[in-house]
Amino acid sequence: MSTKITIVLPTYNEAENLPLVIEELSKVMDKLSFEWEVIVVDDNSPDGTAEIARQLSSKYPVKVIVRPGRMGLNSAINLGMKNAKGDLIIVMDADLQHPPSTIPLLVQKSSECDLVIASRYVKGGKIIGFPLLRRITSIGAIILTRILVKKARSVKDPVSGFFLVKKNIARKWEPIEPFGYKALTEILAVSGEARVCEVPFEFKARMKGSSKLSFKIILAHVKTLAKLNPTGFTLLAVGCLGVVATLLYIIHQVVS
Repeated sequence: MSTKITIVLPTYNEAENLPLVIEELSKVMDKLSFEWEVIVVDDNSPDGTAEIARQLSSKYPVKVIVRPGRMGLNSAINLGMKNAKGDLIIVMDADLQHPPSTIPLLVQKSSECDLVIASRYVKGGKIIGFPLLRRITSIGAIILTRILVKKARSVKDPVSGFFLVKKNIARKWEPIEPFGYKALTEILAVSGEARVCEVPFEFKARMKGSSKLSFKIILAHVKTLAKLNPTGFTLLAVGCLGVVATLLYIIHQVVS
């Protein structure tokens, strides 16, 4: 039986980007010797993303799932995985920040690994066009994740939104934070003895539409980490408070 690949695209207000990413996916996938499908999971986008996806399904192997409203990125990815027919499942954004041209490398590495992460931080990976604050936020999230999730400690980019996972690993995952935004972190936590590797990619600012990053997303990831490792999270929080208290005491002693 030939291997099939499923690409899961969670969407919200991506009407401008979706035709572009599907066209690029088609160019890449048609060069690979695999049957493939795209599953678009849309949260009833007011810009008509779902209707665009339905139109694209007449030309490309696109399946469309529309939910009644915004129900969270993690739950959208999980729903796409549950409906996947592929042996290999690729998760990526629909805004071209995750270049389809990286997919052949992900697929190639899947012969060695069960979970292949497109990484911004391994040799050859880059971040292009993002402000310093955004980069600092990303690095902070990675540090926290590597401290609190054991399987993530050997991973350079455990919060990437672009990865390939084999179906048997994907089926182990049920979101502990449905409204969370970092499915990979949760999958790493339940992946057991799965072989994990990373490949480089260039992460660029989106061409169309607006970024989804917000304080809500950052808070959701912190909540996810707290649920994955409550003891470690508590100890880390107490330690941080201790450092802050010590610094405040030193400052008080200096100025008084």
